[in-house]
Amino acid sequence: MKRIIFFFGLILFIAFSSPLFAAGIQEERERSLTQATAPVQTGSSVWKISNNDGNFMFLGGSIHVLREKDFPLPEEFDLAFYQSERLVLEADVKQMEDPQVWEYLSNQIFLPDELTLRDILNDDAYELLSFVCSQYGFSIDDVARIKPSMVISILSLGQIEEYGFLQQGVDFYYLDKAANENRPVFYLETVQSQIDMLVTMGDGYESEYVLYSLQDMANTEAGLELLLIDWREGTSSIMEELLLEMKETWPQMYKSLITDRHDAWIPQIEEFITSGHVYLVIAGVLHKHGPDGLLQMLENLDYNIEQITNNK
Repeated sequence: MKRIIFFFGLILFIAFSSPLFAAGIQEERERSLTQATAPVQTGSSVWKISNNDGNFMFLGGSIHVLREKDFPLPEEFDLAFYQSERLVLEADVKQMEDPQVWEYLSNQIFLPDELTLRDILNDDAYELLSFVCSQYGFSIDDVARIKPSMVISILSLGQIEEYGFLQQGVDFYYLDKAANENRPVFYLETVQSQIDMLVTMGDGYESEYVLYSLQDMANTEAGLELLLIDWREGTSSIMEELLLEMKETWPQMYKSLITDRHDAWIPQIEEFITSGHVYLVIAGVLHKHGPDGLLQMLENLDYNIEQITNNK
């Protein structure tokens, strides 16, 4: 399994792009709920987290972009949603509709000091990126001053759109449901912090980042399929492999995308558990697994972890 950085970067980019193509998505999703037949599954990416005093919350793993055939979602998500009172997501990506946030993003995506991709990439990385851009109908000159992380995300988004990944995912689905029911919604971090993560991916090692991200593109669809199987069945073998690869290959990025964020999230999650309200926290499913994942961190703090399954 390759291109773990691609998956994280793409997830962030899609989160920011989603408000731009939100019109019509809800109608397509409602149609899919009646037409699609979801795969049979016995587990789920939903867990009940409790302490010994009887306080609890739910933790759900999101895939941020889905296909029409991935709906309806596993029923455990609805179970957790309707047993909770408050919803928590990673960030309020609907703020991307705010012109001030767009201005912030626009100020971050360009290379500094009039530099271009030709200036910062070695020959191999530049030629490969130029070739892939041409495969998607534009010239590398069109994006010459854009940071490599953003160019990679644009290419990757175009690729998965070809595979039918056009539906907003789990977190957006429940954000809409919460709005329809006037349910309070909270966020683990700011949208500006997520923008900062996206635009700085690969800083300082841009050529290596580009070469790594673009390799094995032919296997992207198969890789996403495996991720979706893990997510729907509540297993973690592929995700554990991805996280291990990231930790070993890109330790600095693993720290900024995984461990630093989890260290900031855990105190908030502990407050949710003891608040007297029942929260459903939905964040990317990759954040749940591995030795530095939220589930392991909560278990280390002596919380009880129960996976919700459809045969309970």
